[in-house]
Order: sequence, then structure tokens, then C-alpha cells
Amino acid sequence: MCQEKPKKSSDLKRKVNYFLSSPKLGRPEVKNLLDQLQGLGGVGIFGGMLRDLSLLGNEGFDSDIDLVIDTDKEDELDTLLRPYRPVQNKFGGYRLKLSRWPVDIWLLKSTWAFKKGYVEDDTFADLCKTTFFDWDGIVYKVGDGTILTVDGYFDHINEKLLDINLENNPNPMGNIVKAFRYREKYGAGFSNRLAKYIYENLEDFDPDRISSYENKSHDRPVLSSNIISQIFEELCIHQEKYPLLPFVGAGVQSSLWTAKDDQGS
Repeated sequence: MCQEKPKKSSDLKRKVNYFLSSPKLGRPEVKNLLDQLQGLGGVGIFGGMLRDLSLLGNEGFDSDIDLVIDTDKEDELDTLLRPYRPVQNKFGGYRLKLSRWPVDIWLLKSTWAFKKGYVEDDTFADLCKTTFFDWDGIVYKVGDGTILTVDGYFDHINEKLLDINLENNPNPMGNIVKAFRYREKYGAGFSNRLAKYIYENLEDFDPDRISSYENKSHDRPVLSSNIISQIFEELCIHQEKYPLLPFVGAGVQSSLWTAKDDQGS
């Protein structure tokens, strides 16, 4: 069940509010776009931006922004976004580039897990249940600032323990690449369920294929073949000895992880 966690989400709300009120780094363009979109329906900031703000703060956030809109006014949305010269994104929605921030926008009802019937209903209250990873299962409702998450979200973020949220997913290679990236960028450990999922799929994806996929799919690769091979080796040893325990291991502690105050960024 998705739920608001007012005590644990207060710090994240502060970081989002800072981002949306800051005059720096092209952030006013994002705020202006959100204001325009809200004229057509409810808008949620989804997934990665909120994850990175939680883990890295505004100083460490330097990635795409995913926006989901609950509207039936698709023609008006097309008209509104036309000046931004969007292209179709992998979600069947819009990808546009502001002066500083890449933005993906798609219709709430078009979310893959809703369309396939893996998650019932198609509300913001259910959107956080549609992601493969629990760290991505979070929504910030722009209108009222409500934060919705999967159960245990902030506990897992604070423990740096990555788990599966919705296993039904068409892209196991992409999931493995993201898991390895989270381990490299954030020092993430894997739940026993996620470790088992990766282990069972490893025979289909060698380190060179994983490295090649990351280079094609991500603007800023963080994985080398050596890093991937190291994770492979650690994970295989772990699964042979401790298959019922989370995979923490030596890991690769992130050089991006900081505890800096983000108010100066």
C-alpha cells in the first residue's frame, strides 16, 4: 500500500521545495513547466529525482526529471509542449530538454504496469507500485506536496538496501544494469530477493554485454567491465554461501555519496 510518511518525508519535501524555488541552474524553467502542466490535470514528480534528492541532496542531483500527468486533455497537452520540441520517449510520452534539465512526461493512465494489468487502478496512489525497484517507488504530488511511497521506502533508503517492488518487467538486462549502477553510485546492498533475481539472470548477460548496454542507455556510464566482474564474483560467492541473506559484501562505495548541506547549490 502507498502511504504518506510525514515524519520521514519532511527532509525530502524541504529538498524538493528548495529545488522548485531556487533561481539557480535552470530550476525556474522546471517550475514554469510544472505550473503549465497543472493547468491540464494533476502532476506528479516520479522516481529518480526524488530518489537522488533523498540520497544525494540538490548538490548531487544531476539527472533526468520524470513527470506524470493525470489528464484526458491530450490534444491540449500536445499544444502546450509543442514549443519545447519534444520527441517521443520510451514510455510513449514526451521527452524534452530544458536549458539545463532533460524531462520525460507521460500520461498516468499510459504507465506500463497499469496498461498490462500488473497494478490495479491508475491513480497517483498506485503509481509508486509500478516500478521494478523499491527505491524508485515514490511520487511527489505537485499540487499539495504529498509524498507517496511503497512501504518501508525511507527505511530502505537510509539502510541503502535495494529491493524489488514489482518483478513483472520486460527488461531484465536494464534492471541488472540499474542495480549495478545503484551499487556503484550509492553503495547499495541488494535484498535476498533481488540478489536471487540477478543471480538467476547472470548466465544470459556477461560483463561486456552489461557494459555495452549501459553505454548505450545512459549518458553518464559508471560501470567498467572490471567493476561488473567484481560484482559478479561477489554475488556468485554470496548466493552459493548465503542465499537467504541480503547481499551487502564489500561493494563499491560511491564517490558521489556526500552528506553536504544542499542549500548552497
